[in-house]
Amino acid sequence: MAIPKYDEMYDDFLHAISDGNEYKISDVREKIAQKRQLTAEERTKRLPSNAGIMFNNRVSWTKTYLLKAGLLCSERRGYCRITEDGKKLLSEKLDRIDNTVLERYKSFQEYIRSAKKNNSEQESVQPYAEKEKQNHSTDILDDAPNELIAKAVEKLNAELADELLNEIMEQTPGFFEWMVSHLLEKMGYGVSELELSKTNHQSRDGGIDGIIRQDKLGFDKIYIQAKRWDVNTAVSRPELQKFYGALPNSVAHGLFITTARFSDDAKKYAESRENIVLVDGMQLAKLMIEHNVGVSVETQYVIKRLDTDFFRDE
Repeated sequence: MAIPKYDEMYDDFLHAISDGNEYKISDVREKIAQKRQLTAEERTKRLPSNAGIMFNNRVSWTKTYLLKAGLLCSERRGYCRITEDGKKLLSEKLDRIDNTVLERYKSFQEYIRSAKKNNSEQESVQPYAEKEKQNHSTDILDDAPNELIAKAVEKLNAELADELLNEIMEQTPGFFEWMVSHLLEKMGYGVSELELSKTNHQSRDGGIDGIIRQDKLGFDKIYIQAKRWDVNTAVSRPELQKFYGALPNSVAHGLFITTARFSDDAKKYAESRENIVLVDGMQLAKLMIEHNVGVSVETQYVIKRLDTDFFRDE
């Protein structure tokens, strides 16, 4: 079963606390997970860009919107209780409680008006059904805000990854090997034995392009092959076999990095040799973005939350 969106769990959330008692949010979350029969993998799946656990985040926004509609209340941090309005809504036994239902409540309308407000103070909130007919989008309410941000970052990074690969393909093979050594250095590896390619951008065409150390103290060698190939081509099994054959022994660690992709046979071959790691073009670009190699920060957004400890009595 897919992880439900936040607006698909209103009913679950209210039913989980329908007896009027105060509940810990974590207990409500567990009830919903059990009712939805979520697997361990679904419960722990992370948001894009690794920004928190998806299911927990969605339940949190389910709670937020129910609070804004006045259907539950929170008298202390991490706990909630259903309100009389919440009980009345459940008594209607609707087929589904969604954002259209929540829009009945003035407090929810005011919250959405504030969230979607542009520059005009006169902007009104349209019913969701009408809004969907007009532009087929509920914008902020389609996904939890955290997910919208995470998805936007993921999309921007995907576009940036394509730009990076295109730019790399304009460079020389020697520059590519130097860039790889620079990336590995930024990742914390020792790269003293890649000095030749670092200093003069000369490419080596043998089976081994260089050697890095597993850490800066110099423990364990890792042998590198770096190929700047067309992104639409695939590294074949024979290429990996050639690389493997160039390793000093059968247990030496090998890292094969390319701008291209790997064929299925090549992947299977690497899987059968536990000492070889493959990095294709998209993985390479993602690592470059993560470690700020060949990219620079354009804009930063900081997401803040309420510091409840600040308001506690000493």
